[in-house]
Amino acid sequence: MKTFLISDTHLNHANIATYCDRPPNFTDMIIKRWNERVTWADTVIHLGDVAIGPRGLVENQIRSLNGKKILIRGNHDRASSNSWWMDHGFDFSCDAMMFGNCWLTHEPAKKLPYDTMDVANGCFNIHGHLHNIWHGFAPNAGDEKDATEQRKLRNTWQRLFAIEYTNFYPIEFMEFIDHPDRYQARGPKP
Repeated sequence: MKTFLISDTHLNHANIATYCDRPPNFTDMIIKRWNERVTWADTVIHLGDVAIGPRGLVENQIRSLNGKKILIRGNHDRASSNSWWMDHGFDFSCDAMMFGNCWLTHEPAKKLPYDTMDVANGCFNIHGHLHNIWHGFAPNAGDEKDATEQRKLRNTWQRLFAIEYTNFYPIEFMEFIDHPDRYQARGPKP
């Protein structure tokens, strides 16, 4: 049994293909790649922004994905309650959680939840939301614009999970922790 991360799948969201330079068939590709890598015994933690579209379509897509599914709701998911997400394909849904000494959120956290947490102790905030910001994604929003101008995350304990930097695959949790630069989690590759 393995634990994977994924974020910002935005299934069916036509505009995200333009914003993030995704291929036209990105929804089918993400579903296919998820199911290639994840078995029914595995767990996937989705860091938010699952899908756009009719609820029936979204539910069918969620249920077609292998594994136990945990959702950290993103800004596009919050129109539906955590209960709704659990009734329609996720095994659990919340707005943030601790896992493996990491604070998992959708947007970058402004601070870690406990004063004793920091990079020296192996604590990170793993988040999504910023997509492929290192290579031009910059909608009219504060965090994205600031990060684009700075070309770095605000804190050394932040790790960006961007599906655009994982070739649209979920990534094993410890693989992501152990090799953040492989996935541009701290910024663009040198």
